Amino acid sequence: MKTIIKRLKTLSHLIRTRHWVKNTLLFAPLIFSLNLFNIPYLIYTILAFFSFSFVSVFIYIINDIKDIETDAIHPVKSKRPLPSGDITKKNAFFIGLFFFILGISLSITNLKCLIIVLIYFFMNLLYTFKLKRVVIVDIFVIALGFCLRVLMGAVAINVNLSNWMLLATFSVSLILGFGKRRHELVLLKEDASGHREILGEYSKEILDIMITISTGLTAISYALYTMDPDLINKFGTDSLIYTFPFVMYGLYRYLYIVYHKSKGGSPEEDLITDKGILIAVLLWGIMIIILLYFHNLFRFSSIFLFKGILC
Repeated sequence: MKTIIKRLKTLSHLIRTRHWVKNTLLFAPLIFSLNLFNIPYLIYTILAFFSFSFVSVFIYIINDIKDIETDAIHPVKSKRPLPSGDITKKNAFFIGLFFFILGISLSITNLKCLIIVLIYFFMNLLYTFKLKRVVIVDIFVIALGFCLRVLMGAVAINVNLSNWMLLATFSVSLILGFGKRRHELVLLKEDASGHREILGEYSKEILDIMITISTGLTAISYALYTMDPDLINKFGTDSLIYTFPFVMYGLYRYLYIVYHKSKGGSPEEDLITDKGILIAVLLWGIMIIILLYFHNLFRFSSIFLFKGILC
């Protein structure tokens, strides 16, 4: 039994199940198109989620195989299944290939989804073997990957995306990417470029500037999204701006753990483990659902509360 549990843990670490939380972005178009309770659309989105997650597994494994030597001397990555020797490169490759085929099969009936997931796959192959060593472009590729997640969620249910949503997704992804690079610089110090060549092209000062710019862009693009007249007309409410404080708190909390706690190396784990970020995301999500799907109830409650204060 212990052996089985150990193998399952090794498999979970190999296929990066914790990273799948990033793929929940595929549900954003479902929610913001007012189709959350549309069962067929929900099923399509769930299938797209697993398709994207399974294809991503192969990317993670290919990257781990390529970087196995440098990961073996990394203080954190050395604990991964491949550099630690818990699994062979051959077995890992075939596991990744299995998940890739499974992921592709889930998108085979939707040509647009298939195209997007293949673009993501080949873009990340290019990243693994070349673009991860090109300064700034390496982070842009990561950010584009998040945009492709949102785009796949939209084409899975055949709805249009707001440009402001894409811009907000891209800009917040830049924060996570630059924050991750900064964490690596702080963690590895003088040995940074030896572990990851691109780190020699960055400095904490330039990354701080990039994080600041990206944070401002995220705040502005999200605020403009909530105040877009076309979307207000579509949603039937102008109250989405009330979710802005949760977004700002989440951003500030992330900056806090990057600068004060020297974290940020694994944004998906920070989302799960940092209580401040987790609470902000949950409250934001609850507010979004209430405002989009039960806005009349929210408006009535607000009026009632306002009258009570006046009285």
